[in-house]
Amino acid sequence: MHGKQVSVIGRYPGLEILLKQNDINPELWTIIEKNPQGNDYPDVAAYYYLSESDWVFITASSIVNKTLPMLLERCKDANVVLMGPSLPWSAVWKELGVNYLAGVEVLSLSGVQEVVMQAGGTQLFEGPVAYKILAL
Repeated sequence: MHGKQVSVIGRYPGLEILLKQNDINPELWTIIEKNPQGNDYPDVAAYYYLSESDWVFITASSIVNKTLPMLLERCKDANVVLMGPSLPWSAVWKELGVNYLAGVEVLSLSGVQEVVMQAGGTQLFEGPVAYKILAL
C-alpha cells in the first residue's frame, strides 16, 4: 500500500504506530470516524475520500449502524477490506464489492465465554481468538 491512497472507516488503536513503523506516509491515509479525534475526519467525509481511495478498510460495525451499503457504493474502484471481530464470515461479501475479510477465528470457546462473563473486552485478543485474513 506504499504510495497508495488509503481510507480507514473507524478508529483502530495503534494505527499511527503501524504507519510510523512501516514508514508509510500518513498524508496518504484518511481516517473517517463517527466521533473524530485528532486528525480524523467526520463520517460525512466518506462521500469524498472513498471515491478517491485505492484501498478502503471498513469496520464491520458499519453493518450494524447501517452505513455499509453507502460506504461500499462510494468505493467501487478500491480494494475493500471489511474488518473487525463482529465480522460475519461469508463469501457473499464478494458479490457486494468486498475483496478481503479480516476478522477473528475462535480458538477456544470456553476461553471466549470466560472473557465475556468477566466483561474482559480486549482480553479476548490475548488467546481465545486469533486474527485471520481471507481474500475473496
